[in-house]
Parts: sequence; structure tokens; C-alpha cells
Amino acid sequence: MLLVLRQYPRINSFKSFLHKAIVDGNLKLILGLIWTLILHYSISMPVWEDEGDEETKNQTPKQRLLGWIQNKIPQLPITNFSQNWQDGKALGALVDSCAPGLCPDWESWDPKKPVENAREAMQQADDWLGVPQVIAPEEIIDPNVDEHSVMTYLSQFPKAKLKPGAPLKPKLNPKKARAYGLGVEPTGNMVKRSAPFTVETISAGTGEVLVYIEDPEGNREEAKVTGNNDKNKTFSVEYVPKVTGMHKVTVLFAGQHIAKSPFEVNVEKAQGDASKVTAKGPGLEPIGNIANKPTYFDIYTAGAGVGDIGIEVIDPQGRNNTVELALEDKGNCVYRCTYKPIKAGPHNVAINFGGEATPKSPYLVSIGEACNPNACRANGRGLQPKGVRIRETADFRVDTKAAGSGDLHVSVKGPKGLDEVLKQSESLDGLHLFEYYPLTPGKYVVAITWGGHHIPKSPFEVQVALEAGPQKVRAWGPGLYSGMAGKAADFVVESVGSEVGSLGFAIEGPSQAKIECEDQGDGSCDVRYWPKEPGEYAIHIMCDDEDIQNSPYMALIQPASGDIDPDKVKAYGPGLEKTGCIVSTPAEFAVDPTDAGKAALKIYSQDVEGNPVDIMTKEKPDGTYACSYTPAKPIKHTVAVTWGGVSVPNSPFRVNIGQGSHPHLVKVFGPGVEKTGLKANEPTHFTVDCTEAGEGDVSVGIKCDARVISDEEEDIDFDIIPNANDTFTVKYMPPAAGRYTIKVLFAGEEIPESPFRIKVDPSHDASKVRAEGPGLSKSGVENGKPSHFTVYTKGAGKAPVDVSFTGPAPGDAVKDFEIIDNYDYSHTVRYTPVQQGKMKVAVNYGGDPIPKSPFTVGVAAPLDLNKIRINGLESRVEVGKDQQFIVDPNGAGGQGKLEVKISSPSRKSVPCLVEPVPGNECSTVKYIPKEEGLYNVDVSYDGNPVPGSPYVVEATLPPDPSKVKAYGPGLEGGLVGKPAEFTIDTKGAGTGGLGLTVEGPCEAKIECSDNGDGTCSVSYLPTTPGEYFVNILFEETHIPGSPFQANVEMPFDPSKVIATGPGLEHGKVGEAGLIHVDCSQAGPGNLAVEAVSDSGSKAEVNVQDNKDGTYTVTYVPLFAGMYTLALKYGGEQVPKFPARVKVDPAVDTSKIKVFGPGIEEKGVFREATTDFTVDAKSLTKTGGNHVKTKITNPSGASTDYLLRDNGDGTYYVEYTPFEK
Repeated sequence: MLLVLRQYPRINSFKSFLHKAIVDGNLKLILGLIWTLILHYSISMPVWEDEGDEETKNQTPKQRLLGWIQNKIPQLPITNFSQNWQDGKALGALVDSCAPGLCPDWESWDPKKPVENAREAMQQADDWLGVPQVIAPEEIIDPNVDEHSVMTYLSQFPKAKLKPGAPLKPKLNPKKARAYGLGVEPTGNMVKRSAPFTVETISAGTGEVLVYIEDPEGNREEAKVTGNNDKNKTFSVEYVPKVTGMHKVTVLFAGQHIAKSPFEVNVEKAQGDASKVTAKGPGLEPIGNIANKPTYFDIYTAGAGVGDIGIEVIDPQGRNNTVELALEDKGNCVYRCTYKPIKAGPHNVAINFGGEATPKSPYLVSIGEACNPNACRANGRGLQPKGVRIRETADFRVDTKAAGSGDLHVSVKGPKGLDEVLKQSESLDGLHLFEYYPLTPGKYVVAITWGGHHIPKSPFEVQVALEAGPQKVRAWGPGLYSGMAGKAADFVVESVGSEVGSLGFAIEGPSQAKIECEDQGDGSCDVRYWPKEPGEYAIHIMCDDEDIQNSPYMALIQPASGDIDPDKVKAYGPGLEKTGCIVSTPAEFAVDPTDAGKAALKIYSQDVEGNPVDIMTKEKPDGTYACSYTPAKPIKHTVAVTWGGVSVPNSPFRVNIGQGSHPHLVKVFGPGVEKTGLKANEPTHFTVDCTEAGEGDVSVGIKCDARVISDEEEDIDFDIIPNANDTFTVKYMPPAAGRYTIKVLFAGEEIPESPFRIKVDPSHDASKVRAEGPGLSKSGVENGKPSHFTVYTKGAGKAPVDVSFTGPAPGDAVKDFEIIDNYDYSHTVRYTPVQQGKMKVAVNYGGDPIPKSPFTVGVAAPLDLNKIRINGLESRVEVGKDQQFIVDPNGAGGQGKLEVKISSPSRKSVPCLVEPVPGNECSTVKYIPKEEGLYNVDVSYDGNPVPGSPYVVEATLPPDPSKVKAYGPGLEGGLVGKPAEFTIDTKGAGTGGLGLTVEGPCEAKIECSDNGDGTCSVSYLPTTPGEYFVNILFEETHIPGSPFQANVEMPFDPSKVIATGPGLEHGKVGEAGLIHVDCSQAGPGNLAVEAVSDSGSKAEVNVQDNKDGTYTVTYVPLFAGMYTLALKYGGEQVPKFPARVKVDPAVDTSKIKVFGPGIEEKGVFREATTDFTVDAKSLTKTGGNHVKTKITNPSGASTDYLLRDNGDGTYYVEYTPFEK
């Protein structure tokens, strides 16, 4: 602390006594010192956000803190650090200004709860702004609070920072919500008139809108508020004031008043209720009025209160001053308006009451021309081109309501051109009804004129046919007479008799109509069509391409109405169900149209014979209808329910009328209900006759008395078989002798004769029954493994077979138990044991034990083949030697039946001996293989192969190297760089290791491949020529012929022959030219050398083999000149050959002369001796053996000659040419 004081000059003057004050505990001085530090370090010294430097220069710490707070919450008058903080709201405002959303609703805090307000604000500041509560909420709201404490607390806010994850909420400002509309206006609202208004909350935040209406007497009720889900967050409010006077409308947002709430609204007395005013009359009808002809309508204001009537007629051009009208008070709140339209066309008639439009106003009235035949409409069955038959009433109607004024004239001419009798049955308000009765088939013409002119489609041609013959089908239903545009119109078509023809439908009218036909599978079909426009439709129903009787049907389709919805009508009740109704008993059902709008209920009904059925209907106070009918016959009835002329859902309803139930008329007879004569286990039967009992289900029950099968009564199985004539056959078989009771019920009621008491006598001899099979074997069965045995009953009579199992432990001894009748006096019993140990099997026949029953069967542990181990079975053995292995089944369970089969390579069975090992469960298997090859060893346990079986064992002979053979060229020799191959055959030599080595001038790589047939292919690759030794050993012993000597030579390659020496460069006559030829790398081959001069003279050549792959070659040329040296190896030229060599003479022969007839070009004759002379005196004076001569014929052959030395340097040559 002293270090801090040194930095604060004002306190330096107190240093002399400060130490003593602190030691003495001078509380006042210490607190004053702390306050001084707070003012300096927490308020004066720090730099705060939202504050300028100039503002703080001349301010005291208190002024600075107060100014910062005033800037943060300018909406509150903060002038001190005591009274302004008493309600806690200022604290909430300060916290929310530091962290908007932390205390957003501080404005709505209740000032009467200052502690709660302060605690909320201070806790939020502590949790999320890091402002510790150095003062309690109860202290800060105290009017006498110490300002220093408040300043100390508030001085922490300028440096407060919001922590992540703070629960910020949107700010609420209910005062920024506004309400507008008639319902909050001071004036203009009336009693019993809707007072709507809108509340807009876009600027107020998020909250709930509540509205309360308080009348002048203080009665308060909540108004309905509907959210509009729009961008301005508006709510629609509507209320209806019930009394006059000043009303108070309170609008709350998030529990607080919005701006101007509560609103004072003055409600005045209502002027009149236009909604209760009605109007009707010809002047308001859509059609029927014509131009320049007065028309009228009446206005009824009873119950509507006081109000002025206003009427306005607007002509087709939109003008409201062209039609004269007059209003007349007829008394009793009835007013008649008469007006006279001038022009034809659509007029709008608007009726107001008290300034409000009356219901249905304005009315659209179409004013017709004075006389407009084209506006007339005629329709009806009597105008249809076909379908009308003789001796049928043909009716039609003519509508002239929109045709103005004129005279109507109608005539009907028959096939002979004569007028037919025409009867007008009715004429009212422009609708005229006519009918005629044709007696002759043929074409009828109906002419209709209005004001002397034909109406549209007139004259009408009607083709009248003969009377209808026997009918195959008939039609009925609402869709043949009425309907509504856009809704399905339904009717029913039913077959008459057994013969059914081909059906067809055609609908003619103002619009096309889709048709659907659904076969009901009972001789009838539902037909529906969808008219799109209102008007009259002709429905043609044809059978075999001919209209049925009364076809076409004329249906008047009404315009679509949004006020009624027949799909919402519900028709239900027993009278519409498929079953449950009986003859002569009222069948009731209900129709509920409460959600379908106002319309007329009409119900059509017929039975399957075509008879109409009367339906009684009664409307109930709740708007529903109670309906009923009483069927006279037990046959199918069909009920069609319509609302506003349109079928309701699921209509038409088909109801099968029953005959009722009469149990006392049921008859039961047959051997199965006789008191005596029945035997156990023999099938019997009886008959239940219900032909006169009406409708109902037959129930039968058969029981045997106690101690017949068990100590209790038992139900007996039986079969009840329905027959085609309302009779039933009941079959059963008494399982044992004794007393039985049979009950027969009809429609849930016991018939008078029931129950029947009968006696059953025994019919079997259990001593003649026997049972046998693996399931009863003394060797036992395996736990968990299915087993079976057979029970033979031939000659033992008829009785049921019963089998029971008792295990060594409580509970079920077996599972999957079943007894199968083989229908050959035997039964197969199947079961799977589930308990290990001794099991008792009791077999009874007709309740009596058979011989040897109960049987004792041992149940062994479950078989687990994976626990079986085969030890000592070698995969390779030697032929002729004893072999053995051990089978260890310890833990494998089962019955312990071990079987071993061994087959030889020739598929013969090999004898083997299986012996148990004393002291354990193992067995030893011994055998001797007698032939070489693969043996199969099959090991099975309880008839199942053990895992891995069959095992393969290879038997081999003992090794014999003398029987190994080797052959192939690689054992004699080869070429360098090429594999030398040979084969080793070990068949018959037994089994042994094969060893291969190759010794020679270089290391040769060896490859060996087993051929799988006792032979192997071997190759080695020599890289150097020379002698190689191939060693083949079998079981470390040389085979016959080993080691084999192989001579490896270089491969033949003339390109590797090298020739050198002076004889390749030059030569000299008479002297030997020397050439060295190296063939050591060229492989085997013969060397051939030839030297030929250009004149064709061959030199003498000598080739000497040096026995090391080299040759010494010499040649002696006889004549000077150019020679060609040819060198071939193995018949092929070697590189650089043939070579050219120049041979020089031994002496200077340029001065030697040759002359004489023997060398002349002409004068030499075939077979005539001639001669020539050689003058060599320039070289020798005495002659000598210096001249050599060679004479060659044209064919290349040499010619003999005579050379004679004259001794003086000349030589005489003589020869005889033999070729020309």
C-alpha cells in the first residue's frame, strides 16, 4: 500500500503518521484512504468508452461517474447516487444499456417491488458482466444509503464486459405498439355492428396481445385476437357492442398497455339491420324480363329496424339514370319497386337499407328483347332424335322467359304428315309443358315457333320405334333425373333374367360428360357421369346397340353451388349394411347432412326384382334424418341417398335381406347321434339340416365323459362340412370307449333335440400291436438328433396311437414330436430327445399299453465331430510296411460307432484293423499299403464323416537309384548360350531325393521341372565352350551313366570369324600370301578359301587346321594383277569378304613378247593345232623354268598345251582348241 501512496502526491503529506494509523487500527482514516484510492483508480484515472477526454479534465470523480451514467440511460433523470436508485428500475436500465437484451423489460418492472427489481439487475450484472455485488439489493434501494457505497458499486460498470452465452432477450416496448381501425375510434360504432380494428407490434418486440372490452355498466369481456403473420406483426381484433354508451377498449402487449390504451369508444344506437331485409319478384329474376316492359319486385323489411331504402338500376352501359323506377309502400313493412328497362342486356339492381347493401345485392338481371325467338329453349324426351317408342308418353318443355313477348305455337306431325294430338299440361311464368302419344312407328316432326319464328333447333325430328320387347336390363337412380354441374351423377343398371347383353352408354347435353361403369359382381353395375355445365342431359342406355325401355332418360343438371357439399353427408345404420337386415322387420338408418349445407334429401330404393321400396324419412331437431323401410322379401335391396340431387358418399348401398333365424326347425340325424352302435376309433357322422331354419351359423360341440380319455371331460375333434342345400355333415371319430355328449346350436341357440347322449363301445386289441425302429434301439439315440420308430397296428382293430416320453430329469424329454399315419396300418413316430440319460417311451393303442411298453432308450450326448482327433496318420508312407494311427473321440458324444475304410490307388478296399485302446475311448487303426500311389482313408463316427475325411495318404516304394533313367541331348553336348535339356525318369525307383550338379569351364544355371508323372525335365545353360560333366544322384547315389560327359561348343555364327595377315593386303606372283583365320567364337563349321584373278586364273590355296579353332591359310598367285579372295565358313560368307588383293609380278615382264598364230583373234580353228612364241630374252638368255602357261576354253575348262624351252630365252607353246 505504501508503494501505491508514493504514486499519489496528495497522500505524501500523511506518510509521517499513516504507518501509525494503520497499526493502531484507525478505521475512519483507513476507510478514508480506501475511498481516496477508489476515487482515483476506479473513477478518475481509467479511460471509459463513450466519453471524450475534454469532458473529464475539470470534473470531480463523482461528476464523471454521474455523467457517464446519464449518457448510458438518458431516458431516466439520474442526478444522484441515492434517491434515483430506490425503485431498482434505474439499475435495470443501466444493465440493459451495457448489455442490450440482458434486462430488456426494465421499463415494465413494478416500482412497488424495488428489492426484486434491484436483485434481478444486480444478479444479471454479477453473472454476465462481471460486476460483483459489493452492496446488497436491500441496501442500494434504501433512501439513506451511503452514496460512497453506491458509487463504489456503480464504478464497476464502465469497464464491464459481456460474457459469452449470456441469455439476451429482445427488448419489449409496448408503447411502440399501435391500434387503428373503427373499433378504437371515438365515434362511428353502433350496437350489434361489428367493430374491427388492427394492432401493429412491429416496433414493440415480441409478446402476446390481449384485448378487453368494458361496457358502460362495467361488464368486461375478452375480444378475439387473430395473428395475421405479416411483416408488420399485426393482429386483427373484432368485437360486437351489445349496448349503447361509452365503452373502454383495453389493449395490452406483453401484459402492458400500448400507446393510448385504454381507448374510449362511444357506441350509438343502430339505424337498421340490412342483413334482415329480403327482396324477391320477377324484376330480380336473372331471365324473363324484356325491354320496354315494366317489371317489379317487393322488399321486405320486417325485423330490420329503421332505415331508408335505396334502389339503383344500372343499364348495360353502366349508367344509373336511364331506367325509371317507382317505390310504393304496400304496408306491413313491404315495399314494391316497379321499373321499366329501356334496352336489352344485363342490368344491375342494387338495394340498400340504412346505407348498407341487403343480402344478394346487387342482382344481375338480363333484360331480353321484346320478341327474341333465339332466346327460347325447348328440351325433353319427346324431342330426342331416338329413344321414343309407340304407346309411350313423349313429353317436352318450352322456356320463353327470356324471349320477350310473342305467341308460342307448337305442332307435331306423324309419319304420314298428319297432325298428332298435342296436349299442353301446364304453362307458368314462361315455362310451357307439352306431351304427345305416338301410336305409329316412324319419323315425327315437332315444330315450335315464337312470334311466328322457329326457335333454335326447330323443327325437331323424332324417330319413334316399336314397343320395347323383353328387357335384359333396367336402369334407375338419381343420376337419370337430376344432378349438379361438376359433381358425379349416379344411377344403377341391373340385369333382368339370366341372359345379359352388351351394355353401352351415351350422354348428350350442354357439355361432354365422362362416364364410368363399375361392375358390382352381383348382376348390377354402378354408372356415374360428370356433367360440367348445367342444363338438360339425355342419358342413352343401350343393350345390344338398342335403347332400353324408357331410354333416353332426361336429367336436369343444376348449376354448381358452393353452399352445399353432398360429400359431407353421412349415411349410416343397419338399414344400409350388407347383412343384418331380415324380412318383415324395419331396417333403419340415419342421414346426417349437418355439415353439407341446406338442400333437399331424396332417397331412391328398389329390390333386386325391380320393385320400388318405400323409404320413410323424418327430420329430427338436430338437422339429421331418421329413415326406415320394411323389406317384404329376403332378397337384395339397393338404396340410393342424394342430397341436393347428388349421391352422398358410398351410395348406392346394397343390402342383402335375410330370412331370419328359426333354431326349432333344425333337424339332426345320422349314425353319429344314435344312442348305441358306435365303436371307438371308427369314423362316424351325422347330418344337420337347416333348410327350413332361415339364416344363422351352425355350431357343434362333442365331449367325452371323464375317465374316457383322462380324469376330466375332453373335447373331441370333428369336421363340419357344408353341403349345397343348407345341410351340414359332421364327421368325427371317438378315440375311446365310453359316454359322449353332442350339442348342436343354430344362430347361437341350442336346438330343442340337443344335447345328444351316445355310447361308444371298444374296437381294438393292443396286444397285437408292435413297435420297432432306431428310435427304440437298445444302442440308444443321440441327444438333440431327430430319431424315429414305427408302430404296426395291422390286425389290432381301430384305435388311436398314443406315445409319451419320460426323461431322467423333470420337464420335456423330447421336442418336435409327431405321429404320422402311413395309411398302411402303421404309424411313424418322430421325435428329438433333449435330455441325456435313460428315457422311458410309453406306446399305447386305444389307451392300452402295447407289448414291451414302456421301452427304455439310452440318450447319448450330442455328437460334436469337431472334437474327434486323428493322431499318427502320416501323409506319406512306404509300400509294404505296417502303418497305424489313433482315432481319439474324447468329448465328441454320440453313440461311439467308429468306422474306417481305406481304398488303394486302384480303388480296391484295403483291409484294416480297428481296435479299442484299453483304458480310454481311443481306437487304433492298422493297415499295410501294398501298392504305390494315393490312398483314401475314410473315417466316420456314428455314420458321419469326421472333419477332414477322407484323408489322402501317399504310399511310395523304397528308393533304388539303379532304376532311375536319364536321357536327352543335354547329356551329350550343346551350344554356348543355349539351354542343354535332358529328362530324368524316376518311375519304379521309389521315393528319394534327387541331386543335380554340372561341372565344367563355367558355372551353368540349372532348372528342373516336375512333370507330375514320375519324370522331371532338366536344363542347364553353359556360357563357355568346353567339356562339362553332368552329375545325377538319387538318394545321394549316382544313377547309371552318371556323371555324363557333354561337349559344349560355340554356336555357329560366321559373323564372328576374324581373318588377318599380309595376304589380305598384297601378293606377289609365285610367292605364298599368308592369312590367319580365327573361328574359335564362330562355332562348328568348314572353312573354304578361294583366290581368283580377274582373268579367271585361280591361285593355289592351302588351309591348315591348327586344332584350336584357328586356321593358317596360304595362296600362291601365278599371274600378276587383281585377285578376289573369297572366305566362307559353314558355307556362308564371313564379314569383309570377298576381299580384293593386288598381286605384283615376281620380275619385270613388261619386255616379254608373245606372238604367233595361236594368239591371233582370227585364223585359229577348232581341233586344229596351233602355236605361239614367248620371247623372254630380256630376262634370261639361256631359258629355264621361268614361264608358266594356262589356256582356258570358252567354257572355262583348261586346255592341254606343250611348252618347249628353246634354250635361248624363247619358248614355244603349242595347243589344240576343242571348243568354238
